[in-house]
Amino acid sequence: MTLRRQLTFIIATLFVLLFIGTFAINVHNTRAYLNDQLNSISQDMATSLGLTLSPYMAENDMVVIESHVNALYDSGYYREIVISDIDGKPLIERISSHPVEKVPNWFINMFPLQTPQGESLIMSGWTQAGSVKVSAHPEFAYIRLWSTCVQSFYLFLIGFAVLFGLVMIVLHYVLRPLKAVQKQAEAISNKEYVIQAQIPWTRELRDVVTAMNLMSSKIKELFNQQEETLERIRNEAYTDTTTGLPNRTYFTMRLQQMIESGSRFELGALFFIEISHLAEINKKSGHMAGDTLLKSVAQLIRQQVTRFSVNEVLTARLSGTTFAVAISGMTEKQAEAFALAFAREMASLHGKGLTPFSEVGHIGFAFHWNQSLSELLSEADMALRAAQIKGPNTTHYHQNHLISEFDTLTATQWIALLNRVIEEKRFTLLVQAVMNPDDPPSVKHHEVLLRIANDENKLIPASLFIPMIHHYGLTKALDKMIVATVLDLLDRPENKMKKIAVNLMPASVSDPEFVNWLSSELARKPALAKRILFELDDYGIAQNLHAAQTFQQAVSSSGAGIGIDHFGRNVTTLSSIGKLTPVYLKIDGSFIRLIDKNRDNQRFVEILVNMAHAQDICVIAESIENEKEMELVKNLHVDGLQGYALHRPEIWMSNIPEDRNNS
Repeated sequence: MTLRRQLTFIIATLFVLLFIGTFAINVHNTRAYLNDQLNSISQDMATSLGLTLSPYMAENDMVVIESHVNALYDSGYYREIVISDIDGKPLIERISSHPVEKVPNWFINMFPLQTPQGESLIMSGWTQAGSVKVSAHPEFAYIRLWSTCVQSFYLFLIGFAVLFGLVMIVLHYVLRPLKAVQKQAEAISNKEYVIQAQIPWTRELRDVVTAMNLMSSKIKELFNQQEETLERIRNEAYTDTTTGLPNRTYFTMRLQQMIESGSRFELGALFFIEISHLAEINKKSGHMAGDTLLKSVAQLIRQQVTRFSVNEVLTARLSGTTFAVAISGMTEKQAEAFALAFAREMASLHGKGLTPFSEVGHIGFAFHWNQSLSELLSEADMALRAAQIKGPNTTHYHQNHLISEFDTLTATQWIALLNRVIEEKRFTLLVQAVMNPDDPPSVKHHEVLLRIANDENKLIPASLFIPMIHHYGLTKALDKMIVATVLDLLDRPENKMKKIAVNLMPASVSDPEFVNWLSSELARKPALAKRILFELDDYGIAQNLHAAQTFQQAVSSSGAGIGIDHFGRNVTTLSSIGKLTPVYLKIDGSFIRLIDKNRDNQRFVEILVNMAHAQDICVIAESIENEKEMELVKNLHVDGLQGYALHRPEIWMSNIPEDRNNS
C-alpha cells in the first residue's frame, strides 16, 4: 500500500472514530436531558392537574373532571393520565397505545427513553379525596433526539468531506516531493542524473531530496570520470595527438582484424600518403606551421573518404610524415579515382599557403586480395616509393593481381545484379553462436551472417556488395528480405528454441518506412519478436543517435531488443549508448585479438565492462580466436563470447546451390 493510501486510511479512520465518539457523547447528553424533561413535565402536570381538580373532586363533579382530563389527553403530549379515588380505584383512565411515528424502531430500541410517572394528591378541603398520575408521551422526545442525531450526522458528513478534501490537497503538496524523488531514482536507474530544483518545505522531505540530489550528482560525476578515463586510455594508446587520427598501433591492430575477419576486407585498398619537406617547414617556419599542414592533410583525408560509398574506412598517421588509409569495399577503379582526387586536393595546399613547396606529397596504394598484412603493407610502401620517383604530387598503384570480375561492372549492371539477387533471393544465411562464459558454456543467441551470389552463383565479397547496396539505395529491400526470412525460419518447429541477432544497416534504421514495416511485422508475430535482436553498428549510431532511439522505441514495444555492434571502434560514448537501453554491446574484435599480449586493450575492456554493467548492459567479446584470449576476457567478466575458438559459422538456410552442396 502506498504512503498516500496509508495516510488517507489513517485520517479517515480517525475521522470515523472522532464521529463515533462525538455522536455517542451528544446522544447520551441529549437523551439524559430529554429524560429529565419528561420527568419534570410529568410531575409538573400531575401537580397542576391535582390542584385544578381538587374543588371538583370535593363536589364530586366527575363531568368537569373528565372534561379536563380529556382536554389534556387529547393534546397528545401525555401517554397516561389516571384519576383514582382515596382507595386507589381508577375513576378516569386514559392510556395511549399508538406507537411512536417518524422515528425508526431500531433507533427507539437502541436509545430507549424513560417515561416516569408524575403523581399528585387531589384534596377535598384538608382531607385527601384521591390522586392523579400523569406520564408524558416520549414521541416528541424521540423525534427531537432523532432530529438531533440526523442533523449531527449530516453536519459531520459535510465537515468530513470538506476537511478530508483539504487534507487530501495538503497531502498532495506534502507528498509531491516523494513522487519527484521516485522519478529521480527511476531516472538514475535509467542513466539520467537529474537534479530537483524545487526543495520541499517539510524538513524531513527536504533532507531526503537534498540527499538524492547529492547522490545523483556524485553518480553522474563518477560515471563521467570513468568515461573520461576510458576515452583517455583510448586516446593515449591509439590516437595521434597532433591530427586526432588513430596512430600506428591502432591502425595495425584494426587492419589486422579487418583482414583476418575474412569478410570486412575481402576487397579493399591500402593507401600510403607521405608529406614532403616537413622537416624543412618545421625548421624554417616552426613546428606550428608543420602541425597546421599535418592537420590540413588529416582533414582532407576525412573529407575525401566521405565521398565514396564503402563498407569500412580506417585512417591513421603512421609516423611524422606518413598517413595511411585502408578502405574496404572499394573497387580498383574507385581506388584510382580516390588517389587522383586526393592528389589534386593535396597539391592545392601549396596554393593556400600551407606549404612553401609545390611538391606537397605522394600517394602509393595497393589492392588487397589474399595477401597477409605484412605483404599488403610492403606493397603499399613500394607503391609510395614508386610515386616519389614519378614526380611531385603523383600517385602509383602497385598492381600484381588480376582485375576482379566485379571491377568491370558498370553502375547499371550493379543495380540490375543486386535487384536480381534480392528478387530471386540468391543468398545464404549462416549463424554463429554467442556463448555464455559458463563452464561448460551455453548458447546465448546466434548472430546471422549473410552471403549473396551473382547470376553464376558465385559469391560476391561482403566488403564489396554492402557498399554497393548502400550506394544504390537498396539497403531497405535487402534488410526486409533478411528480416522476413529470419521470422519465417524462427517460426519453424526445429527453430523454436533459437534466439537470433540480425545486423541492420544504418540507412534502414534511419528510414521511417522501414521502421514502420518492421514494427508491423513484429506486432503481427509477438512470440517471435521476443526471440529476435537487432544489431546496430556503433558508427551508424554516432552518425544519427536520434534515429537509433526512434528505432529502439519502435521495436522494444513488440518485445524485440537491440544490441550494439563493433563498440569502441568509433567515438560513441557509453552515456549515449545507455539512452538506447540495449540488451548488450559487442566490443570490436580489434580490441580482443591478441588481448592477452596487449595491456592497453585489457585496461580498456576492463573499464568498459565495469561501466556497462553499471548501466545494466551486457558485454560480448567478439573475434575470439584462441584459448588464451578466451580465458583473459572471461577474467574481465564479459557476459558473452563469440569467435572461431568457440563456434564457427554454419549454414542455417541457403538458396545458393554451391553453399547447399558444401553444407
